[in-house]
Amino acid sequence: MQSIPGNLPVEVLLGLYLGLLTGIVPAFVAGSLGFLVRYFTGVTIPGFGVVVLALSIASVQGGLLGLVEPTIAQSPRLLIAVLVVLMLALYAHNQGDKLGAELPRRLSFTRLRQRTLSADVVELVGSVGQVTVRPTGEIRDMEGYPPLSPSLREALKAGSWRLPADLPLSELEARIEERLRTDHDLADVDIAMDERGRATIVAAPPSGTLSRH
Repeated sequence: MQSIPGNLPVEVLLGLYLGLLTGIVPAFVAGSLGFLVRYFTGVTIPGFGVVVLALSIASVQGGLLGLVEPTIAQSPRLLIAVLVVLMLALYAHNQGDKLGAELPRRLSFTRLRQRTLSADVVELVGSVGQVTVRPTGEIRDMEGYPPLSPSLREALKAGSWRLPADLPLSELEARIEERLRTDHDLADVDIAMDERGRATIVAAPPSGTLSRH
C-alpha cells in the first residue's frame, strides 16, 4: 500500500499515454459520424451512444483490453486511459456535430442530378420555354467499341435537339440519348450536359456494322 503514492505519477503518465494512443481512432470515428449524421439528418448523436461507440472501438483495437489484466486492473492506469479515450471521443463528436450544424447544405446527391438549365439559354415559344441543345467538343468513341466512322461522327457533331427547358439535366440527357439511338442506331451512347445546353457525346457505332472489341 505504501508503494502506490510513489508509483502514482508513473501510472498517471502511462494512463495518459495509453489513452492518447488508443483514443485516436475512436475520436476520429466519433467526430466523423457526428458530422455526417448532423449534416445529412439534422440529428445529434446522444452522448451515451458516443461513449459506447468509443469504448467498443478501443476494445476492438485491443488497446484497452490489453490493459485489463489482474496485475493492473486495480491500478489508476486503466481508469485514466478510459477517461482520456472518452474525453477525446466526446470532444471530437462535439466538434463534428457543431461543424455539421454550421456548414451550409448547398448540395445533395438528389439535387446534383436535378440541376436545370441556366435561364439565359431558355427560349420562349409561346408560353413554353424550350432549349436547343448542341454538341460541344469532339465526339468521343465509347471505350470497348470500334471507333465511329467519319460520316457518323460528323452527323453527330452537326446535330441539334430542341427540348422542353423545364426538365432537369438528367432527363434532357436521357431524351437525347434515346433520340440518338433511334436516329443513328447506335450501340451505346452517353450524354453529359451543362447548364448552358452544351452536350458532350460519347458514342459507339451501330451494333450491326462492326463487332465489339
